[in-house]
Amino acid sequence: MKFREHLARLESDRRLLRIGTRVSPRFEIPALLKRNEGRPVLFENVEGSELPVAGNLLSSMDLLGASLGIRKEAWIETLTSAMQHPGPVREGRGEFVYSEPDLDRLPILTHYPKDQGPYVTSAVVFAERGGSKNLSFHRLAKIGRDRFVGRLVEKRDLHTMYLDARDHGEDLPVAIGIGNSSGVLVAGATSVERGTYELGIAAALEGAIEITRAKTNPTSYPVDTEIVLEGRIVHDETAREGPFVDLTNTYDVVRVQPVFVIDRIAMRPGAVFHALLPGGNEHRILMGAPRTPTIHRALTDAGLSVRNVHLTEGGSGWLDVVIAIDKRSEADPRTAIDAAIRGHRSLKKITIVDRDVDVTDPNEVNYAVTMYWEAGKERVFTDSKGSSLDPMATPDGIGSKLGIDATRPLVVPPEKELKMKRAEFPSGA
Repeated sequence: MKFREHLARLESDRRLLRIGTRVSPRFEIPALLKRNEGRPVLFENVEGSELPVAGNLLSSMDLLGASLGIRKEAWIETLTSAMQHPGPVREGRGEFVYSEPDLDRLPILTHYPKDQGPYVTSAVVFAERGGSKNLSFHRLAKIGRDRFVGRLVEKRDLHTMYLDARDHGEDLPVAIGIGNSSGVLVAGATSVERGTYELGIAAALEGAIEITRAKTNPTSYPVDTEIVLEGRIVHDETAREGPFVDLTNTYDVVRVQPVFVIDRIAMRPGAVFHALLPGGNEHRILMGAPRTPTIHRALTDAGLSVRNVHLTEGGSGWLDVVIAIDKRSEADPRTAIDAAIRGHRSLKKITIVDRDVDVTDPNEVNYAVTMYWEAGKERVFTDSKGSSLDPMATPDGIGSKLGIDATRPLVVPPEKELKMKRAEFPSGA
């Protein structure tokens, strides 16, 4: 669903909280987003900017599902289909007002006291080089009226394209979209095989995507993007990036990263700035939910019958997964643990439960672990490749993993039959 359509639907459903009092983009708006976690908010009067700010728009699986017109239970199936069957991307015409590159016009938020400064956190970067196209999320720290320093994860597509341009003494043209449709946001957070253009995933989720060419470089972007910053990742300039509060609500390390220079700003009339709270529900949903189909596929490739996959809120939507399976042998839980790690290397904890456990309910999961785990029904991995977001791992993500088998045994001794089965009221009682 387009950004404005989603806002309008939230308004008509009375789910949108409007705040008309004057608020500051420095700490105040982030604090109000945190206070209203799970509820979409529109800040209509932002100090220092003419643009309103919207946040918490996709801060639950219910909101994400509604924005795509699906039930949240259909999430894995829907995204898997979109990844396998990309939709049409067509040329269109956008209505934009163009201006000189003055980033001070934008209500860029400063989120936490030790942050480097104001950060754009909802940005999706569109890049093209040598016939390759990429769409991906990147945080951007404002370091001047026309400059950001942006975090590029090593060995990912945009980083590879940047290195190729730099090695040839060239800048990498980009278009930075703020205020994107739900499909584009999901596609930007989805990992695909190299060479696959993620915009096809967005088109499949939305039915189709219309794009327009940038005015200052050869990139393209959707015609319904609220704000687009046309620019370049320059080959001869870097800067310090960080500290920044990441997914785990802890500060990421400081790195030297490439500089983005903005050449022109394009805005739709009446543009709304999308703010994404670092470490908030919306951040966890958009970063973690696109990983569940990848984990699911790794499990099914291992021959398992999978009921559901859930990256938990307590694991910041990234490090901790609960998987419900149809257990057919006592080896299945161990197979599932190994497969889940192949599907998402960043996992730190993997819990396998039976098919009747609601993986989204922490009480149900804790009950299964408490009742059915025993010594020996776990796997401990040390010196394993994981995530740099894990505060106990090394800076390059080497740490530990724990896999827990919380499934009931398939064969139960007669004397334990009643102890192994949860009591239920008779139907109709």
